[in-house]
Amino acid sequence: MSGSSNYRPPWSLLLGAKAFRTAASLGIGTQNYLSSNGSSESRVEWIDSTLGVKQAKNVIRLDIYNRPSSIFTSSSTREGQGNLRPGLIIFHGGGFVIGSGSDDIFFAQQSIDQLDTVAIGVSYRLAPENPFPIPVEGCVSAIIHKYNHAEKYGIDKHELIVAGFSAGGNLALSAQHILNTLSPDTTTSTIAGAENGYTIPEGMEIPKIRGLILIYPSLNWTISREEKTRNLPDPNQALPQSMTRLFDLSYFPKELGYDRSDYRLSPGIAPDELLKKLPPVCITVCEYDMLRAEGMDFVDRLQKMGKDVEWNEIKGEKHGWDKPPPLYPKESVGREYTRIFGVAKNWLE
Repeated sequence: MSGSSNYRPPWSLLLGAKAFRTAASLGIGTQNYLSSNGSSESRVEWIDSTLGVKQAKNVIRLDIYNRPSSIFTSSSTREGQGNLRPGLIIFHGGGFVIGSGSDDIFFAQQSIDQLDTVAIGVSYRLAPENPFPIPVEGCVSAIIHKYNHAEKYGIDKHELIVAGFSAGGNLALSAQHILNTLSPDTTTSTIAGAENGYTIPEGMEIPKIRGLILIYPSLNWTISREEKTRNLPDPNQALPQSMTRLFDLSYFPKELGYDRSDYRLSPGIAPDELLKKLPPVCITVCEYDMLRAEGMDFVDRLQKMGKDVEWNEIKGEKHGWDKPPPLYPKESVGREYTRIFGVAKNWLE
């Protein structure tokens, strides 16, 4: 890639991001409206980003999905848990540049129907306004907040699952790595490539997650987009270069000075000692996705370690197969979500 293609002025990145955000919001919003089954009601809350380089008040939006109060009864809770239910934290996709916590309403509703969860979609701060590592630090903040205030949301903190789509899968796994480097004694972590360690708010417990759901995740930034595209069975199925270039330059501008192997950026190639600490993992890859190979490499590493990992490949589909177009979810989407929640149910038993 030429040097000129590695730079776009900030105003150009922001303009492109806003254009993509508008288009994506229209498409996903329409699909969510048409596919809604009325099995949930939602409310919005704003929380602080309490970790890392750009801490701030009320900057992370949470879309909280629950059973409608009109149909919620004590019989819908599981035995021995009172009114507390499993929690599902969802990090949306969108190349770290577009999307919001309301993108995955269908997934959230299915989790409510099949796992009786309280589902939370997280709107982490986006690039280019907030480049690496701000989004992942915000996601860690969201997990810490939900775990330590679980009962407020009707959640059993010991039954908390984290899910992520695409970029959100990257953030989910990266956030788990950060949590696994925090010391129970000092609540402080020294992160490779960062001048300062992370400190969680005083009095907060370090979350213990029951499992990770990673759906066509981005896991390895050390491999170029060109190489990822060349390795596809059909390179024409790759995401448009104009889109991926905008995403990459926005989230990880060269001037940041971080290494691409930083496990907060490339969590799939994190050191073995971090992978050994992971909770059970369920991963979905798509046959014609440029991210498929790195997803399968990650699965292979976990299997060789004897870790609890379940995976599935969606044949004949490309990246984001569960998002519009079409405006109604494909039948394969419902089947895969059901498989995923079947795996997650085993984690909770």
